[in-house]
Amino acid sequence: MALYRLIYVSQATSTVGYPELVSIMAQSERNNQKVGITGMLSFGDSMFLQVLEGSRRVVSQTYNRILVDPRHTNAELIDFSEIEHRDFGLWSMKAIQIESQPELRNIILKYSSSSTFSPISMTGKQSLNFLREITNLYQAG
Repeated sequence: MALYRLIYVSQATSTVGYPELVSIMAQSERNNQKVGITGMLSFGDSMFLQVLEGSRRVVSQTYNRILVDPRHTNAELIDFSEIEHRDFGLWSMKAIQIESQPELRNIILKYSSSSTFSPISMTGKQSLNFLREITNLYQAG
């Protein structure tokens, strides 16, 4: 079976805070485990950056459900491509709240023009590398 990776960015609505992030994660973990989706969701400065991995059909279906979620707007597809292996296979979904993690500042600066988390300005490759570095940080810690 071919594997695919989808990366997107979106703007959180003003009502999204930490309690909503916890709710999103609990629901995502339940749904994703059932269908073989793995990935990571990063959230900071009112922006979401998410990666999903799995079969093309299931990743597409999951993304289509995400697009109609009222907790965010202005979703933009950054990358959708076939992959050899999963990079985020340890998690059915992992959430990282960027603002509460000072050790992420250097990683943000590495891929952004400022210390503000702004994934909308990242390329697909930068987004993937950013998410990989965060993953490595949390797997080591």
